[in-house]
Amino acid sequence: MILKKYTASLAILLSFLLTPALSTIGFGNNISVTATVDKTSLSIEDVLRLSIVIQGTQNTPPPELPSLPSFRVAAAGTSSSTQYINTQRSVSITHNYRLTPMKTGTVRIGPARVRINGDTYSTQPITIEIQKSSNNSRTAGKTAFVEAELSSKKGYIGEQLVYTFRLFHRIDAKNLNLQLPFDSKWFHKENLGEPKAYLKIINGIKYHVQELSMAIFPLMEGLITIPSSIIELDLLYKTQNRNRQDPFSQFFNDPFFGQRTQVQHKVLRSKSLEVNVLPLPKGAPKGFKNLIGEFKISSKLGKRNLEVGDTTTLTVTVSGRGNVKGVTIEEPDLKNHFKIYPDKPEVKQIVDKKQIRGEKVFKFALVPLVEGSKTLPQFILPYFDTNKGQYYIAKTQSITLDIKPSSTKEKLNLVKSNQQSLKKDKPEVQTLGKDILPIYTELDEFKNNDTYSLTFIGVTFSSPIILFFILLFLIKWKNRMKYDVAFYRRRNAFKNANQRLKDMKDHSKSKEFARQLSEILRGYIGDKLNLKGKAITAEEVEACLKESNYQPSQAEDTRKFLEKCETFQYARMNLGSTEELLDESVTLIKVLEKQ
Repeated sequence: MILKKYTASLAILLSFLLTPALSTIGFGNNISVTATVDKTSLSIEDVLRLSIVIQGTQNTPPPELPSLPSFRVAAAGTSSSTQYINTQRSVSITHNYRLTPMKTGTVRIGPARVRINGDTYSTQPITIEIQKSSNNSRTAGKTAFVEAELSSKKGYIGEQLVYTFRLFHRIDAKNLNLQLPFDSKWFHKENLGEPKAYLKIINGIKYHVQELSMAIFPLMEGLITIPSSIIELDLLYKTQNRNRQDPFSQFFNDPFFGQRTQVQHKVLRSKSLEVNVLPLPKGAPKGFKNLIGEFKISSKLGKRNLEVGDTTTLTVTVSGRGNVKGVTIEEPDLKNHFKIYPDKPEVKQIVDKKQIRGEKVFKFALVPLVEGSKTLPQFILPYFDTNKGQYYIAKTQSITLDIKPSSTKEKLNLVKSNQQSLKKDKPEVQTLGKDILPIYTELDEFKNNDTYSLTFIGVTFSSPIILFFILLFLIKWKNRMKYDVAFYRRRNAFKNANQRLKDMKDHSKSKEFARQLSEILRGYIGDKLNLKGKAITAEEVEACLKESNYQPSQAEDTRKFLEKCETFQYARMNLGSTEELLDESVTLIKVLEKQ
C-alpha cells in the first residue's frame, strides 16, 4: 500500500515537472543559432575548432556549412544540453568541427545555416588570421617538426625514385594521421617495407624519429611539383600541478604526484619538392613498353614429347630491378598449331636497399592440334637501363616440341579462354590433361550443401513434367556452383565480404585494421570479377572496374579508399578513425554490389 502511494505521488510530480518542458518543445520558442571558434588567430600548424550552437531545440538537421576552401573540414562530434531554470526547460545542441588550415592569410568563415520548421537561421560571419609557421626546418628546442626528401631531383619517366618522410618529436605523440601527396595521374607508388622508428640527436637534443619511405615512378615528363605531406597528431605535454601549500607534495617530492597531461592537436607540413622528369632517349627498340630498370627473362616447358590433344605448361619468368608489376608480355603466336589458355600472372616483390626487386611469372597451357615438330617463338623484353642510360633487349631461348599423332580417337574438348575478358564468367578451362592441373587448382574446393526438401514438398502437388524441369534446373544449378568457379565466387562475394566486415567491428583497435579492410575489399572485387583480388594494386582495381562497366566514379572512389587504407597503415588510428573507415568500406561495397 505504501509503495503504491509513493508511486502515485511520484507520477503526479513528474507530470507537473514535464508539463512546461513539453510545451517548450512543442512550440519551439526562442530558437537561436550561433557560431563560435576557439581562437581567431592561429598558425598554419594549428587546428581551429568551430562550434555551431542551436539553442531552443534538439530535433534539427545538421547545419549547412559555408564553403571553406581554405580549410580541410572534419566533423568532431555533437553534444546536447538540457537545463531547468525556474521549472522552465532550456535545451540546446552543439555541432563541432575541426578545421585544418590549408593556406595563410586572412580568411572569412561565412554564415552557417540551419533549417527548422520551414524557417532558416544563420550565424554571423567570423574572420580568422592564419599565420606562417615559426619555422619548418630543424630548430633547436622545437617540439616537433617534419621533413621530406627525394633520392634524386631528376629522373626518367618510369624510373624509381625514393620519397622519404620523417617525423621528429621530443615528446609523446598520439593519433597520427598522415596524408601523402601523390596523385595516381603523376606517379605510381609502391611501399618500401614497414616504417622505421629510431632516436636521433640534433643540436644536443634527443628526438624520436618515425620514417616512412616509398618508391615512386613518374608517369609524365616535365618539372613536377610534389605537394607537402600533411600529418595531424596530438602532442602530449606533461605539466606539474602542485599546490605549494600541500605538505604531501613536498613530502613525496616525486614528479609523478600532481602530474597532468595537456593535449595539443597539431598539423605539420613538409616542404613541397620538385623533380625534373626527363623523356626517354630516342631510338627505343620495337616492342618497348616504357619498362625502366634492369631485367632478365627466361622460359621453360613442362614436357616436350606430346601427342595431339595432350597438354603442357609454358612458364615465362621476368625478374629484375624496377616496377616488375607493370611488365607485360605478348601471348605466343601459335595459331593453327596450339590452343592457348593463359593463367593470371603471379607477382613477387622484395625491397633490397630501398630498391624494388621481384619477379612476374606468366603461365600458358598449350594443347597441340597438329602433329610434327614445332619451335616456340622467343619472348622479347625491351627495357631501358637508367644506370647505363641505354636500351637493352632481353630474350628467351627457343624451345622445340616433338608432337606425335594422338593414340586415342576421342575428340578434343576444347573451350575458349576467358582470361582476356573480365566480363565473362564461364570456367576458364576444362581438364585437358594432368599437366595443366597445377595452373587451375589454386582455388579452394567448393561444396554445395543445399537441400531441396522444401522444393520437393512443393512439386508434390505439381505435374511430373514440372517436377522434371525443376529437378533439372536444380541439378544444373548445383553443378554450376560446384564446377563454375567464377559463378560461385560472384554469387558469394557480397555475403563473404559482409560477414568479414561484421567481424571487423571487434578488431577496431588492431594495428592491422586498415590492411584487413583493404584485403576484404580486394577480395570482394576479386570474387566479383574472378580475379586474385588480394594481389592487385589500387590502380589495377580501378582499371578492372572500369573495364567491367562499373561507373568511373565508383572505380575512382574504390581506388581512393584503398589508398586511404594504405596511408592509415602508417599512422596510429584512433577509435573514431577506425569506425569511419569501416563505415566507408561497408557503404562502398554496397554501392558496388548494386551495379
